[in-house]
Amino acid sequence: MCLAAAALALVVPLAVLADDPTPGGAGTPRSNSKTAAATVQSGPNGVTVFIRVTQASPGSAPGSTSNTSVSTGNSRSCRISAQNIGIVLSNSSWYQAEQAAHPDHVFGSVSCDDGFFAFIWIPVGTPAGGNVQVVFVDEDGVDPVAVALELLNHLPIPDIAIEANPATGLVALSSWFWIDGYDGSAISSSDALPGVTVDVEIEPLVYRWSFGDGTTAETTSLGQRYPAESDIRHVYEQSSLAAGGAYSITVEVTFAARYRVNGGAWEPLDPITRLFSDDYPVQQLQSVLTGQRQ
Repeated sequence: MCLAAAALALVVPLAVLADDPTPGGAGTPRSNSKTAAATVQSGPNGVTVFIRVTQASPGSAPGSTSNTSVSTGNSRSCRISAQNIGIVLSNSSWYQAEQAAHPDHVFGSVSCDDGFFAFIWIPVGTPAGGNVQVVFVDEDGVDPVAVALELLNHLPIPDIAIEANPATGLVALSSWFWIDGYDGSAISSSDALPGVTVDVEIEPLVYRWSFGDGTTAETTSLGQRYPAESDIRHVYEQSSLAAGGAYSITVEVTFAARYRVNGGAWEPLDPITRLFSDDYPVQQLQSVLTGQRQ
């Protein structure tokens, strides 16, 4: 049974159903000492519910709060399920307003074997069974997906250099190319928030070469450094004189990206690309007259 396959931000109260009429109507969820913003994220390895919590301090005046931060980790078993709301709640102004604010969602709950329980709006299509993890972050915490994207934008990707042999190309002769300064290995980074650690990793998917004369190539290879025979090669038909003295060689690297939270299962992110370039002069072979026969 399925209830979402995407990460969506939800703002709901951690609540219990009122057992007596209230100004909001009978059966309206009544907030207890916690309020939360929840993000439901599902993937092939299960569902994670990220909950940003503000905990009212005992004995504090209304509106004053102290922040708490704790992860359920792997020691607690949790599940999510759709709620049978009944006619009274479905007709309440509260429910109708919340339903309009959460299209393509169902009213549900997350509950853990340690007694934690919260009502949430669950994207339609979210698997109801399987592994469910609940992660708490404080009110000032950042959505782990947002943290992952921020890490992705600041990954230490090397400044790739394009090398060639010969150093100056010759028309009608093959030039060999390769990438220097990067060995094709995975690149990763991480950030630790209160109760949440986010890891991001990228690996190269494809290298798209442009040789400056309108010719392109797509490879999964970095090429081989001379004197090895590189599998990335190109034969120029004209000198680079008309191109301003050198052809602009570019290689666009597309990286597959993924992230995980608290050492859990990896989840995909959109691929990223980086472009690197260099100039490559190409000369025309010239015949030289060395003497005249009588």
